[in-house]
Amino acid sequence: MNESSNHMYEKIEQYCLDLMDDKEKQYFEAEMAINLSLKRAVEEYTILLQTFDHQQSADFIHTSLNEIHAQSRSQTAILFNQLKLHVNRYWKTASVAASVAFVASILTFMMARSVYKKDTRAQYQTLRNEINTIKKDQKDIKNDVEDVKKIKSMVPDYPSMYTGTCFAISQNGYLVTNLHVIDGFDKIFVFTQDNIGHQSEIVATDELNDLAVLKITEEDFAFADKIPYSVRKANPNIAQRVYSLGYPKSDIVYNEGYISSITGFEGDSSRYQLELPSVPGVSGAPIIDETGNIIGVISGKQSQSEGITYAIKSKSLLNLFKKLPKDFSSNEIYANNIKSDNRANQVKKIQPYVCVVKVYKD
Repeated sequence: MNESSNHMYEKIEQYCLDLMDDKEKQYFEAEMAINLSLKRAVEEYTILLQTFDHQQSADFIHTSLNEIHAQSRSQTAILFNQLKLHVNRYWKTASVAASVAFVASILTFMMARSVYKKDTRAQYQTLRNEINTIKKDQKDIKNDVEDVKKIKSMVPDYPSMYTGTCFAISQNGYLVTNLHVIDGFDKIFVFTQDNIGHQSEIVATDELNDLAVLKITEEDFAFADKIPYSVRKANPNIAQRVYSLGYPKSDIVYNEGYISSITGFEGDSSRYQLELPSVPGVSGAPIIDETGNIIGVISGKQSQSEGITYAIKSKSLLNLFKKLPKDFSSNEIYANNIKSDNRANQVKKIQPYVCVVKVYKD
């Protein structure tokens, strides 16, 4: 066998044993697609590996020998010639595989016999307990799946018309977003961090300031904990650092910047101008100061610039809260549990309460 053939068999062996990296595998499969001889060689080697794997079983060997003797002499000669060819090509790999299989079988048998002799009754009892536990776990999983299906079945199976961002203002499912995101739509769903959609309804709006408060309609819905941030009436200064969390894509995006003007577009005093990146999908995202207070809500941006963003001041938001039902507790929006945390910890704690809002058309 010449050096070129040895190299080819080495490549075949590497491919069949999954020892190639992605690039090598891609080149090899491309070569195999145009080289039928190479393809046949790979198929033969795969069969050989499977044969050695199965030959760990004495029953399989016995059955195989009976089948070989039952065939015609000419067919038997062909089989033995092919097997001889495979063994000559790959005897190193085959011998190693057979040795490992033999040693593993002996060790497994000895260990199983030793444990079995210690306490056969105890082994049976343990297995029975495990089976009962598995059945219980399967039942619990089935129940959980059914619960999730009930929730998800309400979400339309067609694409939403618009998406935006919203954030919680209470543990029991009140959230804030921009009115322009959900205006004119009856099917509104809030997607929490676990990507489960929750049907929601509009409970309060402020058309002038482009604000809306949603309420998740499930009676037993609640976030895991009380909201960690506060909503504060603030008059921040120019150059004050702020950041936002929103959903311009499927996962949450963090952006940071600063207040570049205390008035918004064309001098609007109800808004800030921010030097902060914004793209479609972040409408309704909270603007947060360095101590974890929400001081505004993103509402739009300057069309000629990706960096100039406008945010509704929190004063308008606080006024809107006065219109909410009695089950909304305003005490929650004044408690700040993250003011002493660093930025990374603040974001980690805030993230579960910033959600995607999607609207659907009938």
